[in-house]
Amino acid sequence: MVRWQKWILHVAATLGAVLIVGVLGLLTYQRFSDGPTGPLTGGPFKTGEEVSAPIGGWSTLEGDFEFELVGASSSRTAGGILPDDALYITCDLGFIWNRLPAGTARNILHTIWRFKTWHEKAQLDGRIRIRKDGKIYPADIVLVTDPNEIERLKTSMEELAREFFSPNPMGPRPERAPNEVLFFRVTRQA
Repeated sequence: MVRWQKWILHVAATLGAVLIVGVLGLLTYQRFSDGPTGPLTGGPFKTGEEVSAPIGGWSTLEGDFEFELVGASSSRTAGGILPDDALYITCDLGFIWNRLPAGTARNILHTIWRFKTWHEKAQLDGRIRIRKDGKIYPADIVLVTDPNEIERLKTSMEELAREFFSPNPMGPRPERAPNEVLFFRVTRQA
């Protein structure tokens, strides 16, 4: 091997090591931060006004918000849908992202799916804290298991996804895994 080829290999290895250390550093920093940053999970909430008064309706929490599972020491950004004045947190396990055209968005969402475990923890202990606009709402979530309700929620989610990803068309419902979506109904903590 010629000297300049060795130098290129050395530079490439050094850049690769710096990139790996940088990514690991960012992920470690995020675990101790005050909430998530975009798709990256964050630490438990450190700031926000705890709201103990009853919520008149869930409409203030529709759309994206942050939530943490109580006791899990991590938080994430989630999407809430609000059919019939009931709030649901969605957990896309391929139902929507697997229908997107091949490309960056689909690849990123597929990567997130590989590491997604919050839905498993939520089924064991559904106590959560939702943060939006600097306010924290204690709540509980429970997995929706009724097939009719799931189908209604899937249809609602598809309509929202079509609007969000427009003008790119969404493909048909995926037949092969990963092709699931879970819905968690949010209720006010007693």
